[in-house]
Amino acid sequence: MKVSYEWLQSYFDEKLPSPDEIARVLTFHAFEIEGVETIGSDTVIAVDVLPNRSSDCLSHRGIARELATLLSLSLVDDPLKREVHAVPDSNVLEVVVDNPELCLRFSAVVVNNVSVGPSPEWLRKRLEAIGQKSINNIVDATNYVMFDLGQPLHAFDRDKLAEHDGGVAITVRVGKKNERITILSGEEYEVGENNLLITDGNSGAPLGIAGVKGGARAAIDENTTNLIIEAAHFNYVSVRKTSQALKLMTDASIRFQNEPSPELTRYALAEVVTLLGGEIEGFVDQYPEPTALKPVSVSVREVNRFLGTDISHVRIENIIKRFNFIYKTDGDVFTVVPPFERTDLSIKEDIIEEVGRVYGYEHIVSSVLPPRSRMPAINKKFYYAEKIRRFLTDLGFSEVYTHALVGSGDVELVNALSADCLFLRNTLTNTLQESLKRNNHNTELLGLPYIGIFEIGTVFTTDGEHTSLGIASSDSGENSAENICAKLLINLGTNIKGICVDGVCEVSLSTVLEGLPNPESYDQFLITNVIQGTKFIPISPYPFVLRDIALWVPESVSGEDVLVTIKKEAGELLHTLRQFDEYKKDGRVSYAFRLVFQSYEKTLTDEEVGEVMKKIETTLHDRGFEVR
Repeated sequence: MKVSYEWLQSYFDEKLPSPDEIARVLTFHAFEIEGVETIGSDTVIAVDVLPNRSSDCLSHRGIARELATLLSLSLVDDPLKREVHAVPDSNVLEVVVDNPELCLRFSAVVVNNVSVGPSPEWLRKRLEAIGQKSINNIVDATNYVMFDLGQPLHAFDRDKLAEHDGGVAITVRVGKKNERITILSGEEYEVGENNLLITDGNSGAPLGIAGVKGGARAAIDENTTNLIIEAAHFNYVSVRKTSQALKLMTDASIRFQNEPSPELTRYALAEVVTLLGGEIEGFVDQYPEPTALKPVSVSVREVNRFLGTDISHVRIENIIKRFNFIYKTDGDVFTVVPPFERTDLSIKEDIIEEVGRVYGYEHIVSSVLPPRSRMPAINKKFYYAEKIRRFLTDLGFSEVYTHALVGSGDVELVNALSADCLFLRNTLTNTLQESLKRNNHNTELLGLPYIGIFEIGTVFTTDGEHTSLGIASSDSGENSAENICAKLLINLGTNIKGICVDGVCEVSLSTVLEGLPNPESYDQFLITNVIQGTKFIPISPYPFVLRDIALWVPESVSGEDVLVTIKKEAGELLHTLRQFDEYKKDGRVSYAFRLVFQSYEKTLTDEEVGEVMKKIETTLHDRGFEVR
C-alpha cells in the first residue's frame, strides 16, 4: 500500500520522524518497506502489508495507529474514537438483504442537494500522491475515506433508481442465471448465481457487484444532485470468489477479502458526509447480528515462554498500554479486549506476537535449545524418498521438478490460471518426457553421455491423490529408465513393477511404501556431504556451437596434454571439452575431441568460432602434431 507522509502527519500534533526513519521503524517492528519516493511536495512510503494485518492497515489510519504505538505518540482526533450518531432514519430508502450470511451489515446515508465538481486541492493532492486519479468531489470523497479508514464505499445517483410510492429501494441478493451488469469502466460481465449483487429493489436492475465494483446504471455524473452512499460489510470468501471468477481485482475487493471490521461502516459514512456537505435526509443500517468484542487472556509466563524472553510484568503492561487496548490484570494474567478494527487478534498467541514485535525481536537473546526428551518419530515417506534420491543421484541421475498444472488430466481446475493449465496432473510420465526431450538438446553442452532424470511428486486422479516416482533416461542400454527402475525396486526390496513408456518408468511410491518395513532410524545415507569449492553457474540463453578436432601425436603425448593445450588456446568461449576417441597405429596415437562453444552475451557466428579453431590448429601444428 502507498502511504502519504503528509497524510500520516495529519494524525499527529508532534512532528513525525523523517520518512526514511519511519520506514526503518516499520521494517523492524511491523512491515516490509518496498520503497520511499518523493512525489511533488510529499513523500510516499510503499508498505507491504501482509494478510494478517490487512484488515486494519490497508489504510492511513491503520498505519498511523501503528506508528503511534511504535513511537509512543498519541493520535489527534482519531476518526474511530469519534461519537457517531447515524440519525435520523431515512424516509425514502428501504434496504433488503436477501443473504445476510453474505452481507453481515449494510449501512447507507441519503444526501440531497449536492453539487458535483472538482475536489479541493488538498484532497486531490493526497489522492494523486498515492497514485489515485481525481474524478470529482463525490467519487474522490469515497476513495479518500477508503484509503483513510480502510472501509470501501460507493455512491449511487438516487434519481437513477426506480421510485415506488415516493421512495427508492436497494436489495442485496445473489445474481440470476445469465444476469449481466455493465460496470463503471464500461465492461460488461455475466455474474450468474454465485455472485452477490447490489440491485435496484424496485426494478431489480443490478447496480453493482457487491464488494468489487459499482455499476454504470446509477453512476455519478455532472447532473447528480441526490446521493445514496453505501458502506457495507460483505463476506470475505464471497468477495474473493467473485473477484477471482470475474478476474476483476479492485482496491475495494482487496480490502473486503481481508475482512475489515463491520463496525467501520458508520465511521466511514460519518467521514464522507463531513467531506461532502449537502443535506442528510436519513440513514439506513441493516446490522441484525452485531459482532461482539472477544477478550483474550495471556499470562506473563506464557509471553516469556513463547518468546524465549524474561520481560517483566511492568514492561509487558507498558507495551499493552501503547496499543491503547482496553485490559485488566489478575495477578500475572492480562485480559485484553482488542479494539474492533483489530480483527486479527483472537488468541493469546496474537497478543504475544504484538508484545514481541514492539519489545523488538533484536532484543531477544539467542539460546541453545534444551536437550530433546525423546527421539522424533521416523517419517516413513521422507526416509524412503531420501533413500531413492541417494540411490539415483549416485548413478548420475538428476532430480527435476515439473509443473503440477497441465493441459489434460482427471481433476479439472475451477479457476485455471491459463488455457494450457486446466488440470492437475494424473501422471509424471508426460511432463518427464517433455523434460527429457528438452534436455536431450543440451547433452553435448552438459558433457553427458546421456540424460538421466527423476521426479518424486504428487499426482491427482479420480480415486484421489498419491505420491509417484518417475525415472527418465535417454540411454537405451544399461542405464535405460527400465533397467534403473528395476534395480531401484530390487534395492528397496519390493516386487512391484514400474510402467515404462518411451524412456520413462513410473511407479506409485505410495503403493511401494505400503509393502516396505517401517524404518527404525535415519541411516547414514541421509547425511549430505558438502563439496568445498562447488560452484553453480547459470545456463546461457544463447545457442551453443559444436566443433570436432582429430590429430596424430607421438605415443609419448597423452590425451590430457592435448586437452590442456586446446583449453588454453580456446579461451573463454569454450564451454565444454571432452575426448571421445583414441587409437594407436605405427607408433602414433590418434585423439579426437569435441568442443562446445557458447557465449553468455550473444549468439556466436561461424566466423567467430572458426577463428578460435584456426588458432587452436595453428598451436597444435607448431607443436609438431598433425591435425586431420
